[in-house]
Amino acid sequence: MLKLFCFPRSGNSREVKIVLAEKNIPFEPVNVHAGNDVKESPEFKKASPRGTVPAIIDGEVYLSEAFLINQYLDHKYPNPSLFPSDDELRSQIEEFVKKIDKGMVLNIGLLVIECLLKPKDQQREDFKEKKRKEIVETMKELDQMLQGKEYLFGNFSLADVAITPHIAALPILGSGIPADLKNMTAWFDRIKKRPSFLASQN
Repeated sequence: MLKLFCFPRSGNSREVKIVLAEKNIPFEPVNVHAGNDVKESPEFKKASPRGTVPAIIDGEVYLSEAFLINQYLDHKYPNPSLFPSDDELRSQIEEFVKKIDKGMVLNIGLLVIECLLKPKDQQREDFKEKKRKEIVETMKELDQMLQGKEYLFGNFSLADVAITPHIAALPILGSGIPADLKNMTAWFDRIKKRPSFLASQN
């Protein structure tokens, strides 16, 4: 059975859980925060040399980083397909994920650190507001992308997976999808109705 190294509040880990649920792939979750014996285990170090999650072991395959894992899973388990066969569209999705990881996902991660991991008296309110504004600016771009479409690139794909858990985390960070972003709001309503969204919360 596929082994997934993760921890409950990891948005990146949840990306992989969504794909596993979409494809109905059984897996064994391994919480790397359960103890040092997991973090220091040879198999985790082989799967993730940098010690980051998510990471998987699937037979002889050892792999880390959410998007790379999800590309691998889509190739090995092609039904349902979450990564189009069209080369140009694949390139567009790859570029989108790269850009969103360096922008919005990174900002949400910094907001998680500031809001949830730092003591209250050490949190910087100006920094939090700056990050929230930057996140909203990206969501405005996503709202435009979604004009006339159900999902970012037409059909549900790894592009939607790449932002879903991070958007889902915004309410606990004092943020969320602004009400005037109608396309984003409708998109997220569709996402929440997918069984994979609920399954990935565990």
